[in-house]
Amino acid sequence: MIKKICFAFLILLVFHGCTRDDICPETTQTTPLLIVTFKNAAIPTEAKAANALTIETTLEDSQIVLDNETTDSIAIPLNTGADLTRYRFTINTDSVPSLPNSDFVEFSYGREDIYVNRACSFKTIYNNLQASFEDDGANNWIFQINVNNNTVENENDTHITILH
Repeated sequence: MIKKICFAFLILLVFHGCTRDDICPETTQTTPLLIVTFKNAAIPTEAKAANALTIETTLEDSQIVLDNETTDSIAIPLNTGADLTRYRFTINTDSVPSLPNSDFVEFSYGREDIYVNRACSFKTIYNNLQASFEDDGANNWIFQINVNNNTVENENDTHITILH
């Protein structure tokens, strides 16, 4: 009888000490992506898709973030470990009649790490967002970059508009 009570107590103690798995729910907001829309330079209120757009990092071990897509809006990550992210935006990557055209775009910002919870850990908020591109004169396909929202804390709003 004592053995049964001890065994039941041991089982109760073991299960009482267990906790649920710490999995970050998909509904929890984590570090947001930068939302970029593309607009027509001649009519800035009109969306204009970037044809066969490829975006890659400019680091030594460059990574492709977006590969050969025609789109008028994108969501790309910013570097959580630095106050600067630089990308190569290339259009017409699949076109034979048109040669690919690349522009280098640089995003600078301040970072603020915010604790979310035990499962999700921290997320980074980007403040004082600024954007620029290298001016190649007539070779640029990007004409202007506008910062619509200089704080990147969610993915609900457009942060950057690129006129091309």
